Amino acid sequence: MSIWNVAIYARVSTDKYDQKESIPAQIQGLKEWILEKSKEEENSIYNLVNVYEDCGFSGSNFDRESFIQMKEDIENKKINMILTRDLSRFSRNYIMAGYYLEDYFKAKDIRFVSVLDNVDTLYEFNDIIPFKNILNEMYIKDCSRRTRDGLRQRMIRGSSIASKPPYGYKFEESFKENIKIIKLIPAENEATKIVVKIYELYLKGWGFKKIADYLNSIGVRPPSWHVKNFGKSKFFKWNSNSIRYILTNPKYSGQMVQGRWRKVSYKLKTVKALPKDQWIYGGEFKGIIPKETFDEVQELIKKRQRILRYKNDEVHLFSGVLKCGDCGGSMCYRKKYNGYKCTNSQTGKKKCTAHSIKEEYIKQIIINDLINYTKDLNKEIFYDELKEIIKSNNHIEELKSINSNLKDIDINIKRIYEDRLKNIVNEKNFKMILKEIQDEQGRLEKRKDQIENEINNNREHMLGLICSKIDHILSFNELKRNDLEELVEKIIVFEDKDVKEKHIQIFYKFNAQ
Repeated sequence: MSIWNVAIYARVSTDKYDQKESIPAQIQGLKEWILEKSKEEENSIYNLVNVYEDCGFSGSNFDRESFIQMKEDIENKKINMILTRDLSRFSRNYIMAGYYLEDYFKAKDIRFVSVLDNVDTLYEFNDIIPFKNILNEMYIKDCSRRTRDGLRQRMIRGSSIASKPPYGYKFEESFKENIKIIKLIPAENEATKIVVKIYELYLKGWGFKKIADYLNSIGVRPPSWHVKNFGKSKFFKWNSNSIRYILTNPKYSGQMVQGRWRKVSYKLKTVKALPKDQWIYGGEFKGIIPKETFDEVQELIKKRQRILRYKNDEVHLFSGVLKCGDCGGSMCYRKKYNGYKCTNSQTGKKKCTAHSIKEEYIKQIIINDLINYTKDLNKEIFYDELKEIIKSNNHIEELKSINSNLKDIDINIKRIYEDRLKNIVNEKNFKMILKEIQDEQGRLEKRKDQIENEINNNREHMLGLICSKIDHILSFNELKRNDLEELVEKIIVFEDKDVKEKHIQIFYKFNAQ
């Protein structure tokens, strides 16, 4: 007498209503199979121990709640038979499916039955099973490819593929030739104002953490609260990562840039960041932040990442700029002292004296120094140089992205012609797809012409903005962190130990002789 403690396993890949409906159908069919077998086999008893359902889980991996529970029950010897409708419900990963069928289930004395595939490991391991598993995996791989291509076309059209709009934005739907386009527009609410405030604070010299702490202190709800809608949860707080995301996302300057990350494999959830030349640029729209402000912030972030390190993300005026004249170590800010001391005076392998110096003292020396230097300076020299810089550098990143997308479109056009010649695509679909691709090609080429015309045409507006910044720097009414980063390379603090007097040596990023 054989006693089979049966586990029914059913799975669908999404939680959509139409697929959810197939779960009860799978289970009902398998229960009927158990009843029939019980009648046919007098020497066998079939006990249905449990039904395991995974709804909304891909067949490409085994990280599924009910499957994990079923495996635990196998380890605890609660079941010795698994019953499923077909191999694709069990797995679409042929390597892992082979492992379970040929190794794991055999080691645990588990009988595996796939009804529609006529597979029953009690009798023999069917040689066709590995091939069916490969076909199942090829199916999901093909689905992944088609889904990815579809998303790419939407991104090229400038349609947002996100499930939720970025913080401070809302979705607006429109139709172009019966094709839905999901655009982003500023929400004009508290979140939109907070985005503007974040950029203002960073330009004033605040770090990511300081901005996050400030927003938490005044009770501003973070992006996670708007997504989850858990208004009273204490766990939803601003942090450095959320600030960094807002400050580095091109969408906040009105650039529909998508495809910045990609899954490593359709089998894995791991994603990796892509280089800028692989991002997909889908046009421009009304942003919350001016593009000039966004570009300025990106330059500041690069500078601070490259040469500056801040304790607790706190950006003080001379952090990372001051160096000790004796040991060469950094000078760190001391709040109680309102100034800086050598980091090796208390800790470190190199023993050194404090070299303590007040922040206000250094500040006044630099301001007076720069005022004297610029007293007779002809600013027209700066303006002439700026004209050439603007012509050569403006919109360079956007042009690179457009050229990359145009190359992809050329490849897609060639591919769709090849598919037509092979009769993979019928004439109607060929014309429809080709027109869509050519429309996008025309839009990108038009935008490319606009950018090139802007670079070659009158740049007075941009020049005026930059010249006003120069006027601000050269007035030196107040020395700000941004001004310091643009003008000063490093400052070395020396100390005469006999008389305990300090003097500083300033290295500018320009020739101050």
